[in-house]
Amino acid sequence: MTALDVELVRRWFDRLRRQDLSVIAYWGVRPTAQELAALDEGGAGIDLAVRDLPRSSSVIELTEPAALMLRDYLSGFAAGVSETRRLLAIDVSVDPVIDLMGGLDPGAATGGALALAAGLNAGAAALTEPAGSRHPMQLRPGGATAAESARSAGVAAAELVVDGAQLHRVAALAAGAAINGWRIGLPDDPAERVDYRAKALVGMLLIALELECRDPLPPARPAACGALPGENRGTAFLAEITCTMHVDAETMGTLTGELGRLCREVTIWPTDGSPAFHLHTDRPGEVIEQLYASGVPFDLQITRLD
Repeated sequence: MTALDVELVRRWFDRLRRQDLSVIAYWGVRPTAQELAALDEGGAGIDLAVRDLPRSSSVIELTEPAALMLRDYLSGFAAGVSETRRLLAIDVSVDPVIDLMGGLDPGAATGGALALAAGLNAGAAALTEPAGSRHPMQLRPGGATAAESARSAGVAAAELVVDGAQLHRVAALAAGAAINGWRIGLPDDPAERVDYRAKALVGMLLIALELECRDPLPPARPAACGALPGENRGTAFLAEITCTMHVDAETMGTLTGELGRLCREVTIWPTDGSPAFHLHTDRPGEVIEQLYASGVPFDLQITRLD
């Protein structure tokens, strides 16, 4: 079961540094050099928090507004995690006044969920509304602000933790709350453009965390041929592909060139209806992709030529 520990933090921020497409795709924003620096600094702060070490002061000079907002969010996040871990580690037999699941391992799944929810809410509290925002949330071109989105994620996480949810469920609900109501496209207003970037960066953080919190999949059972996921142990074969397809003159020129590159033989006959294609190739998958990229093939047949 996943825990909020050094290993999770390392995987989480490694995914962000790679600018993983499974994360970027939700937001359409690629971090700038300063925003990446803020991510590195924030990741180091959260790493110290889960190791119960004191926070270090910021040493990187940032000037971009969205990078500064990201720094504030991550700094608050680390502070919330650190303080919750400190409280969770207190034994109630030593101080009976403090009764917050005393003696619970702050790195365990349940303790990690509590620390995560605290970090999400502390990070949200560190964010402010964009300067110069002129519209209420429902009329704002970019939808909810970064602060509003972060607060929604924090509130959703806190409500789930009360019910005893584990780390991944909390991370997943927080990520879903951040995505909810997202409107793709940079606003025209400069202040809202800054906030749009900040909201995207926070959203990317939460999506990446949710992906890394997932429990590992069970070991895959090999197919009858012994292949594992991603492996293809078969051998190439020469295929004969036939179909009819309507293609306009401009597309036909491009398609013919691509088929010539992929096929050993290309024959195209004009007919009373759509042209008839007869192709020989040892790259049938790529040929089929090219056909569908150029139109809709009818009566498509793929057989072994030999």
